[in-house]
Amino acid sequence: MKKYELVSQEDKWGCGAACVASLLGVSYQKAKHLVETAKGRSINSKPYGLQLHDIAIALKEEKIKVIADWDPTEIPDGTIVCISGEVPYDGDHYLLKTPNGWMDPWYNIIENNMVARYRKKYPKGTYFLVALVPVST
Repeated sequence: MKKYELVSQEDKWGCGAACVASLLGVSYQKAKHLVETAKGRSINSKPYGLQLHDIAIALKEEKIKVIADWDPTEIPDGTIVCISGEVPYDGDHYLLKTPNGWMDPWYNIIENNMVARYRKKYPKGTYFLVALVPVST
């Protein structure tokens, strides 16, 4: 697998793991293991999904340092953003900025048939919360 390829999440709360997989160019399962190790439990356990620090710690283990930015002047490729908004994005959602656009690991929002695609902009009804911007790779 190559960096920035499409990676579909395989778990309801796996968008952060899929973004890590695409950024690192590894399988979803490898990325899931990395983030669950950082979280100390399953991504499907309460609190559901991943917090920013879970992703940051997992990436640091792979020699990628990120900083959280709530008001970035620019968003470079390799940045993982957290968005929120109307249902179904009211539980927050992670996207990865790539040279092809925003890699959305659950573009179609259909359970048991999760499909990743690139987007030109955030999904309708959502807004930016915070970015994890890479400062070293």
